[in-house]
Amino acid sequence: MCLEPGIDFKNDPADKSSEFYFYPEEGFIEPIEVVKGLRVSAKGNGANFIGGVEIESLMRNKDGKVAGVKYTTTSDNSNIIRATADLVIIACGANSASPALGIGSEKLPLAKQPGALTYVSSDNYLKQPLKRIFVDTINQTHMLRRSDGTLVIGGGKLIVGGSDSDEDSPEDKELDISEEADSAIAKEMIAAAIKSVSPDSENDDDKSFRITTANRPISADGLPVVGLVEEGLYVAVTHSGITLAPLIGELASFEIEESLNAKSSEYGFQILDAYRPTRFV
Repeated sequence: MCLEPGIDFKNDPADKSSEFYFYPEEGFIEPIEVVKGLRVSAKGNGANFIGGVEIESLMRNKDGKVAGVKYTTTSDNSNIIRATADLVIIACGANSASPALGIGSEKLPLAKQPGALTYVSSDNYLKQPLKRIFVDTINQTHMLRRSDGTLVIGGGKLIVGGSDSDEDSPEDKELDISEEADSAIAKEMIAAAIKSVSPDSENDDDKSFRITTANRPISADGLPVVGLVEEGLYVAVTHSGITLAPLIGELASFEIEESLNAKSSEYGFQILDAYRPTRFV
């Protein structure tokens, strides 16, 4: 209880719903700050970022091998730009199955998993700052506190290997992106989360919130998808990407380099064999 003094732990030994577990090895990161840092590091290593573009199609050589991409810019969509490459890597989240990227839903079937996150000031609801991620599998909510004091609230359904609980959490319902619907979703998520950490709270200040909605990049079987789709085309799609990226990025970069220099088809890490895109075809 002393680990999170801001949470009201009503722990009744006779009530299973009041059981709590602490996982000291788990944590969270600030996604925006991490991405900023990665971009700086990548630029320092020679990477070039091109924004405001739309991929039109893949480029192929005379043998049919992927050899780059064709794209247009938002400022001039009539001018098709060709960028050649030894290998094209697709890491576009829920958009990775776009036919323009050469994969499509048959080679990369993605589940329909819309998600919503609500952001609200923690000072309005918690007596003391939340230090860790708090997941309530009974009320189906999770929350964490950003460094600026913002509470990030989402559904708490746990998805492991494509399986989940039978009940729908607020973020797994068909999402209406209208302002009125967003407001209703946000209020529902806030109410469920605050019920988890402060059951006796009477604070109904629900005005200072915002909500983001998006499709989550989850494959049909719920597992990551990492590897060559075909010669010259590599894919890396997973949820959660921000937490799995350090490991997947390191493994993928090594085997991509190995594949470009390989004299045989025997390369790569066995640890990724269960997650290859070839399992879908």
